[in-house]
Amino acid sequence: MGKPNSMKPTFVFILLLVSLAAFGQTDDFHLDKEYAIAKNGTIDLNSSDAEVIITGTSRGATARVKIDRTVTIKGWYKSEGKFSVDVSADNGNLIIREQQSSVNIGLVGYYNEDYKIQIEAPEGTSLVIRGDDGDYFIKNIDGSISMTFDDGDAQLIGCDGKDFKFRLDDGDIKMDKGRGSLSVVADDADVEILEASFSSIDARLDDGDFIVHTALSNDGEYSIDSEDGYVSFHVLSGGGEFSIRHDDSTIRADGDFKVMEETESFKKLSLGSGTAKIKVRADDANVRLIAQ
Repeated sequence: MGKPNSMKPTFVFILLLVSLAAFGQTDDFHLDKEYAIAKNGTIDLNSSDAEVIITGTSRGATARVKIDRTVTIKGWYKSEGKFSVDVSADNGNLIIREQQSSVNIGLVGYYNEDYKIQIEAPEGTSLVIRGDDGDYFIKNIDGSISMTFDDGDAQLIGCDGKDFKFRLDDGDIKMDKGRGSLSVVADDADVEILEASFSSIDARLDDGDFIVHTALSNDGEYSIDSEDGYVSFHVLSGGGEFSIRHDDSTIRADGDFKVMEETESFKKLSLGSGTAKIKVRADDANVRLIAQ
């Protein structure tokens, strides 16, 4: 009889450890750099699954971009592909593009991604943001802001621009102030805006709450279309004509509103002597009007 191969179990054990070391790896990306940008330039950002923090400051014509992405993998988890973020200055603007191509195959293991983008920019900067998932915190940005994303939350504080555009599926949008024009297209989202003075609103939502506190501009136009959910329109100052078309909705008006016309599916009210036009279309949404 031949001698037993006592090395085989040891070899298999060593091979297993090598495999685990190969599959238990990290794929990190780190960037911390300043780029030239005009004081009223535009940051064009495309990313996914990131926590994004953008702050406007009194800095000169530069923007600091700090990106940290740490991926921790433990166990039998194979990851193939690459991740990078390209940042380029273009004619006074800044373009940030995430480049990601990967195939992840998890057998038995652990996968975690910690991904944060922090940008310090001049206060007059405008933003064009596109992403899949992620959360956004924007402070003291006074240019126009356009955001398109699927799932995620956006919070805007101290932003004094005059043009706001949001397009999203699920998530929340919160603003502590606003002025100029507002455009919202959303599926299942909650929108809350306080202390605003919008001259125009165009909001279309399926589900979710739309809550806005705004002064009304004479000759301003405000349109809200909601399928299911809750619409709260709080008038801080000014007045105008409110036209509400609805199917199976509850309409409530608190304040010095006067009913001009009312049927089973339509209600028209006036407030003060202003000339703003407010149009609300609600299917199963509840509508509340409030005047100071």
